[in-house]
Amino acid sequence: MELGHLQTFVAVAEERSISRAARRLFTTPSAVSMQVKALETELSVQLFVRSSRGVELTEIGRQLKAKAQQTLQSAKELADYASETQQSVTGRVTLGLNATPGFLRIAELISAVMAAYPTVELQFTNGNSSRVMEELKHGKLDMGFVYGEIHDPSFEARLLCTANLVIAAPQAWKAQIESAGWEELAQLPWIYADGYCPFQSLIDALFETRGLTYKRLVQTSDETTKAELVAAGIGLTLLEESEARAFNGRIAIYAAPPIPCALSLVSLSRRRSEPLIKAMQRQVLGLWHEQRNRSHDRS
Repeated sequence: MELGHLQTFVAVAEERSISRAARRLFTTPSAVSMQVKALETELSVQLFVRSSRGVELTEIGRQLKAKAQQTLQSAKELADYASETQQSVTGRVTLGLNATPGFLRIAELISAVMAAYPTVELQFTNGNSSRVMEELKHGKLDMGFVYGEIHDPSFEARLLCTANLVIAAPQAWKAQIESAGWEELAQLPWIYADGYCPFQSLIDALFETRGLTYKRLVQTSDETTKAELVAAGIGLTLLEESEARAFNGRIAIYAAPPIPCALSLVSLSRRRSEPLIKAMQRQVLGLWHEQRNRSHDRS
């Protein structure tokens, strides 16, 4: 089966006209008709019927159109990948981290990049989602990990997962928070972030919807610092669940349903066609896709 026949089939299906499809493909109507006929013969099906408005897909034609589009898209992705591998994917990529390297699978990413692109150098900076977005805008980062929804069209966000956020407290407070309501939680000291922070917005919303003002004690924008301060007995905060549980009994988790929060790989939209950016996106997305598949298989 030739890809050209599939391209012609999709063009006729979308244009609903042999002549319009021919103009779109820069060929003749007779050539389009011959390719459609050849595809019908090969598949042993009728793809179109003539109507007063041109040509219409048959029922099997409608089903095969979606399959043909998928095949053409896969072929394009294969060609793009082959083209990129022929180019010199080299240079330095600076990524902003908004969580611990373990949660973000940085060691696995380094190994994957070293194997696929040995001349690419990786550099990492630590911060929070707000800082990552700001440094992307100013060209200080090439890519970064960001929590929360991204609505700014100047950014391209690739969803990696939906993280579960929990209210974390010092282990010594476990008995106290087990019986605490939201009024009692509001009276306890909280570790909070300055400026824009998706976690901070969620904490604020938790109390605002209940008409409560909570006690803010310590301000820090670094997620790792927040976790360490909770473990040290300073106060409560909102943490990603697996990171909170990684403290092996030094952090207690409040018994409330986890709060979903998107985690995305973000870069500038205007740089989406750069080979180095595309190569790094492929590596990161591939790692997270494999992780989702493993988690699905275990469940």
